[in-house]
Amino acid sequence: MNGEIDKLILKVLKEQGPMTTYQLAKITGLSWATVNVHCYKLKLEGQLYGELKKTISEKKMLWSLKTQNKEGK
Repeated sequence: MNGEIDKLILKVLKEQGPMTTYQLAKITGLSWATVNVHCYKLKLEGQLYGELKKTISEKKMLWSLKTQNKEGK
């Protein structure tokens, strides 16, 4: 099941581009916590890039595929 979740997250990011954990959760129908754990796992595996976006009132992680990241980090 875990591999299926990873594949789903990667597929959505490939098709729709960078998005937040919340957006990924809404699109996939998974909980925010599940998506968050899998995204950090994929980041540690070198498949995702996470960029922290801060506003005055909140912080959001914007996830993208390594190949979609312009900076190549």
